[in-house]
Amino acid sequence: MSRALACLAVGMILSACQAPFTHSPQARATPQSLALQATDVPGMLRCGVSGDMATVLNHEKAQGSPAYDRHATEWEQWKRQGAIAAYFAVYGHTAADCAAASDSSTGAPQGRLMVGLVVQFKDTGGAARNFQRDSTLMGLGPKDIRFIELAGGTTTFGSATGLGADSVVGTAKVAGADYFVAMWQNSRFESDLLGYDMPYADADNAVMQVNHRIQVA
Repeated sequence: MSRALACLAVGMILSACQAPFTHSPQARATPQSLALQATDVPGMLRCGVSGDMATVLNHEKAQGSPAYDRHATEWEQWKRQGAIAAYFAVYGHTAADCAAASDSSTGAPQGRLMVGLVVQFKDTGGAARNFQRDSTLMGLGPKDIRFIELAGGTTTFGSATGLGADSVVGTAKVAGADYFVAMWQNSRFESDLLGYDMPYADADNAVMQVNHRIQVA
């Protein structure tokens, strides 16, 4: 075998040996990739009001939503506390349920609805401090837990929730509908999920799926 052919053969062998170890870098986690997904809530539809904060606020402004000014102000406050990105995810059992989650309807959903928010901060400290401030964003926040308490529901705080020390989960039945609320801070993310007329096991499973993605991010 000539020297040139021998070198070529060695090069091919080395390339073949190295190929299994080459891989593309893992995509960086974002609030959108961590937020509520269709696989977390089987059988439910992703509602059109879902999106990152810029998209959601721009849509509200274009539609003349009365909530726009409040939501935009809240988001500016969160950014001053270190928030850098957020994703708002809404899933309904039917299109009518999705409409009930928007300004197109003022009525309550006729079926299941789940609303989720994941906010990314610059660092873990910023996320923890903001969680302790009891801030509200996109209508989600401590008032949901107070609603559960006033309705005579059950609340669980801290590590007993399975979501970490900075967390709270609440459930209540009001006017025949089941309400589920989960708020927690994990790593550099703060999350809020609210379920309407969702079976507890389904709502809890969705929350745990979101938290698992955050843990491995």
